[in-house]
Amino acid sequence: MAILLNVVGYENAPWVEVLQRELPTFKVLEPHQVEDPAEITYAAIWQHPYNDLQRYPNLKGIMNLGAGADHIDQDPALEHLSGVPVVRLIDPDVGIDMAHYALYWAMHFQRDYELYRHQSQARKWGRTMRPRACDWRITVLGLGRIGRFIAEQVRLTGFVSQAWNRSPQELPGVEVFAGYDQLDNVLANSDVVVNCLPLNQETKGLLDDERFKVMPNSAYLINISRGAVVNEQAITHALQAGQIAGAALDCFEQEPLNESSPLWDMPNVYVTPHMSGATFARSAALVVVENINKMERGEAPSPIHRMT
Repeated sequence: MAILLNVVGYENAPWVEVLQRELPTFKVLEPHQVEDPAEITYAAIWQHPYNDLQRYPNLKGIMNLGAGADHIDQDPALEHLSGVPVVRLIDPDVGIDMAHYALYWAMHFQRDYELYRHQSQARKWGRTMRPRACDWRITVLGLGRIGRFIAEQVRLTGFVSQAWNRSPQELPGVEVFAGYDQLDNVLANSDVVVNCLPLNQETKGLLDDERFKVMPNSAYLINISRGAVVNEQAITHALQAGQIAGAALDCFEQEPLNESSPLWDMPNVYVTPHMSGATFARSAALVVVENINKMERGEAPSPIHRMT
């Protein structure tokens, strides 16, 4: 029995170390080490090359090493597999990181820390009145596991916690709006919007020109899910035209962000290289180990994103 490990864009070595230690009866093989594809019973992958998975006739489970599943959903190889679960990675440490990222920028915007940075550089001493946390409305778009956790942390930090989801949900202390007919309403009554929506056919380009027009001119966007949920041309125009006050953007339609993008040069835009929720092998690999052990005992892994 063997596990195929392929974490494109990141080091495989930390994952190999943990998986081999915790699953000593399995061989852990990187793609170039696979001599007999029939050996592979599990695939632990991220941004894996399309069409490769159909090479492994004894594949029992696909462990997607991240919360986002838009890449693997487009893999034609899944059509050639039958009854194989695709399991998303839900690492608690990632949720904590992403909540910290969202709260950091929400506080940055609420207190206008950029102003104080400029004042410090100019050796200027002066205070400005800003809204209280209890009056600052932070809206989380998408109440998946990450979104729910962030909305809860927003509430615990003392901000007004709001959320929008495509279907109704309940979350104590959080005002939840549901359905597309409520989206414009919640956007129009937000000081900060945190995008946690997955990328799919329904959400692609959801935040477009019309959505930015309904947001207050004083509002900010924090994007920590997928770049294509936000129409990049639309947000560029909204920022240039002053339709919204600023943005912290961690993901983009094309990554790395093109050097010619005007977003780099905007003083009210903070670009980060898709690092809001770093996946650490030390903790995340243990989640993979738990799911493989469950499947070996005949139990269902969690959470199953889809069955092939």
